[in-house]
Amino acid sequence: MARRSGLLAKQVISVSSARSLGFVSQLWVDPASWAVALVEVRPSLLSGEAEKFLFEDIYQVGDFVLVEDESVVENEFKLAGLHGLVGYNVVTSRRRNVGKVRGFTFNINSGVVESLELDSFGLTIVPASLVSTYCLFVEDVLDIVSDTVVVHEDAVSRVQRLTQGIWGTKNIQGPGDQMGEYSRYGRRRSRPVKKQSSRGKSVGRNLPRKTKDLEDEWELPMEY
Repeated sequence: MARRSGLLAKQVISVSSARSLGFVSQLWVDPASWAVALVEVRPSLLSGEAEKFLFEDIYQVGDFVLVEDESVVENEFKLAGLHGLVGYNVVTSRRRNVGKVRGFTFNINSGVVESLELDSFGLTIVPASLVSTYCLFVEDVLDIVSDTVVVHEDAVSRVQRLTQGIWGTKNIQGPGDQMGEYSRYGRRRSRPVKKQSSRGKSVGRNLPRKTKDLEDEWELPMEY
């Protein structure tokens, strides 16, 4: 198994010409198969126009990501329906906040995602030594709505702690209040009040509730 963070920033090299194609800047996941579908590369780690190639075009991964030749980035790929996942909120089907995605693990040969790595912030720049991190298996995921991952209600009992960090005691509640309730089988129940999301899709929303104390809005991590 490989971690998303282990592939990011690796240099992509063409085997046929020994030419650098850039550095891995993002991995795009297809939720239909829950596998890494596309690899995004940029000419530098900080800037440059992004190019993409199929994950299946990877020849070998070591100190570098090797592909057979430069032709792998000649095709144009659309990102519609694909997800970067990092920073996404994770909530249960009853809108209980679980955390935020900071990464994921996947099979380096097939690209199939095995688990999501969660913390309180969803920021990969925050070292795992400073924030508590958790593991949630993909089998517990029901659906992805906009930038929110919906999981089974009882998935909370199966979350496993990976690291204990000094910043990992509390987490701001995610956008669960803006989502319609989900059944166990991932079908969304309609809500009378609708809100237009930033991606143009209508998402369910509860009626406004009284503001809670900030302390009540923090939930993760819990002692699973």
